[in-house]
Amino acid sequence: MRKHLLSSIVAVFLVAALAVSAWAGNVDTYGIGAKNTAMGGAVSAYADDPFAIYYNPAGLTLNTRPMLSVGANVIKPVLRVDDYRVTGMAAVPDGVVGPTDMYDESRMLVVPHLGFTMPIGKGFSAGIAAYVPFGLDIQWDKDIAPSGFAKNPGAYNSYRSFYIREVVTPSVAYKINDYVSIGAGISIGKTESGVERLLFHPTNPFLQNKKIETDMDDDLNWSFNVGVMFTPIKSLAIGLTYRGKTDTELEGTTEIKGVTIPVPNQKVHAKTEIDSPEQIQAGIRYMPNDKLSFEADVVWTHWSSIDSYTVEFDRPFLGAIGYEYFERNWDNTYQFRIGAEWKVIPMLTLRGSYIYDPTPIPEDTVDLQWPDADKHTFALGTGLNFGNVSIDATVQYTYIESNQLEIKGESENLNHTYANGGGSPRVSLEADGHLWGGALTVNYKF
Repeated sequence: MRKHLLSSIVAVFLVAALAVSAWAGNVDTYGIGAKNTAMGGAVSAYADDPFAIYYNPAGLTLNTRPMLSVGANVIKPVLRVDDYRVTGMAAVPDGVVGPTDMYDESRMLVVPHLGFTMPIGKGFSAGIAAYVPFGLDIQWDKDIAPSGFAKNPGAYNSYRSFYIREVVTPSVAYKINDYVSIGAGISIGKTESGVERLLFHPTNPFLQNKKIETDMDDDLNWSFNVGVMFTPIKSLAIGLTYRGKTDTELEGTTEIKGVTIPVPNQKVHAKTEIDSPEQIQAGIRYMPNDKLSFEADVVWTHWSSIDSYTVEFDRPFLGAIGYEYFERNWDNTYQFRIGAEWKVIPMLTLRGSYIYDPTPIPEDTVDLQWPDADKHTFALGTGLNFGNVSIDATVQYTYIESNQLEIKGESENLNHTYANGGGSPRVSLEADGHLWGGALTVNYKF
């Protein structure tokens, strides 16, 4: 009866996991599972739930009973751009568009997570989880003002951009001895990416302000996670995780909408490659007693693997454009994460964390398709234990220092957006923002 029940749960999990459609809030995860989110993701030496599959698959050996976890993270970004202006154009009055202040119009994002783990033999454990390791979905105003230009001139660069990778990751772990565990998993995923923008062409009223939409996906790609967990003494644990690069081959269409005159190739086949970078996470956990624990992690991300990408068309788009090239030159980053946990009583646990997350995007290639800046994230959470059932919850806040992102004509990507205006366009802006998030996860141990 017990084996039949577990088999049924795994079957249901597989069906549900393949149906998961989730969106994240930036070019990285804000947490997978409420417990790990409350700890700021500083859990590579501590991960002991099904989402150890992401943070450190060796942690699957810490569970001695089958465990099912279901929940979601909720994310609401608020980004603000001040004094956005374009100068130096020959084909517009006074050569200037703007200045304009604008806020993003991104909807509240719901990011589900689902995981199951169980021991499968002496020293061995297995698990499977569905989650979103990387994602971005940002929207801005795209309305047109009476002046004939967009109310938000940044909409000519992008009024919506998204990049999402969703994965299902089966994993296995082995406890070598009382001190060392190892684990590995394969992430089988799907990636979607796209940009929606207005065409800036002030010398051609038939093309000016028309919507251009690029929508691409890669239905099947893969990467892998491997990890090791070392506990030399009872009060100290060390974790190390490697998350591999994902090679993507995105294909779809680029289309212009609303054109009322004959223009060739208004919809073309498009393809590009925008890979998810590899990561290394290392952490150390200290437990002065059975109630308190502290962990500090460092996460290195190989963002420099994204130096540029080219969107290629099968036919010249609008009869003239054979491809679009985007310089990126992203920098590798080191995230610093600290988390603490206090088991107040057997039923109640409190958690808190801080993350410093520097942006990989240099000022000379920043744009509204990939908006980012250095971020500071704080989280507070709780865990309630009712025996077989436990509930984890957390609240998370991310802020960007005021005017931390300031552009004064450096961004070639933004400047090139207005090339049809003639002259030498230069974009200036200041930006900041914050993000509220929350997570709830329900766990059941069989």
